[in-house]
Amino acid sequence: MQLEEFYDYKNQLMGDLLTNETILKLLDDDYEITDTPEKFMYTQVFPYEYIPETVEHGQTFICCDVDVQRAQNKTFLTPVFYIWEFTHKSKLRLPNGGGVRTDKLASEIAKTINGSRMYGLGELNFYSAKRFAPIMDYQGKVLAFRAVDFNRPSPTGQRVPSNRKAG
Repeated sequence: MQLEEFYDYKNQLMGDLLTNETILKLLDDDYEITDTPEKFMYTQVFPYEYIPETVEHGQTFICCDVDVQRAQNKTFLTPVFYIWEFTHKSKLRLPNGGGVRTDKLASEIAKTINGSRMYGLGELNFYSAKRFAPIMDYQGKVLAFRAVDFNRPSPTGQRVPSNRKAG
C-alpha cells in the first residue's frame, strides 16, 4: 500500500453515504428526491474530520476519515474507517416519535457499509460506536470499521488475482 487507497476509500465512502436516500433524509428533513446529493458535499458531509465553528441554525453532519493503526506484517495492514455523525440538540428527536436522529443515522450508516467488499480485502467490519459531542449543543456518535489490505504492492507490478484469499 502506498497510501493512495486513502483517496479511493474516502471517495467510495462519500459515494456510499450520499447515494443512500434514508441518510440524505436524516441530514435534511426537507430533502426531496429531486435534490442532488452533491448539495451535501462539503456543507454537511466531509471526507475529513470537520467541526463547524459557528452554526446559525441546527444541522446534521457526517465526517469520515481513514487511519492505518498498524501494519500486521509485511503483507497486510489494517485500515480503520472513522465516521463521525452529529446533530444539533434541536434536531435530535425525529418527527412523529421516530426516535433519536443520531441513533437512526448510525444504524443507516452501518447498514450501508458494514460487510461491504469495496474497502480493502474481504469485508469491511464494524468495530465500535461511541458517543461524540464535538461542540456545545451538538451530540452524535463516532463509528469505527476495520478492513484488511495489502501492505505492499506486488514487486512485479502485477495485480493480485481476485480469487486469492486474504490472510
